[in-house]
Amino acid sequence: MGGRRATKQVSDIAARIMDECTAYRLRIINRAISKLYDDALRPFELRIAQLNTLVVVMQTQGLTPNELSQRMHMDASTVSRNVERMCNSGWLKLADIDDARSHEIQITEKGMKLIADVAPAWEAAQRDAEELLGTSIGKAIARGANRLAGE
Repeated sequence: MGGRRATKQVSDIAARIMDECTAYRLRIINRAISKLYDDALRPFELRIAQLNTLVVVMQTQGLTPNELSQRMHMDASTVSRNVERMCNSGWLKLADIDDARSHEIQITEKGMKLIADVAPAWEAAQRDAEELLGTSIGKAIARGANRLAGE
């Protein structure tokens, strides 16, 4: 008897998590929206996470891997892997700084040209994302992201 009741309780909890879990829903949204942008950027051999990294590096006029990790809410190993690939593609470069333990990530001319080249594809994906999510959800996501970024 106790087994059935325990199974029912776990089943109820699982149903509630599936119905209410913000993380679960955001993961679904993230995957769908990322795919939409990645599909649009594929002709440029670029993914949306890479474009976001290029834009952050450009807008900050260079930053350390630790600063990039914090700003983008990414773990250091992911930042390191992504930056290495982007340096190999010629979009980013590493520059020495006073701290011998680190370096500064900078955008290259090739990286800036790539941002300009992908702009129409990004604009189309942005419109599609807004259409898919709706204006109010898009604005709510922007407010949440700005809050997390401390803006």
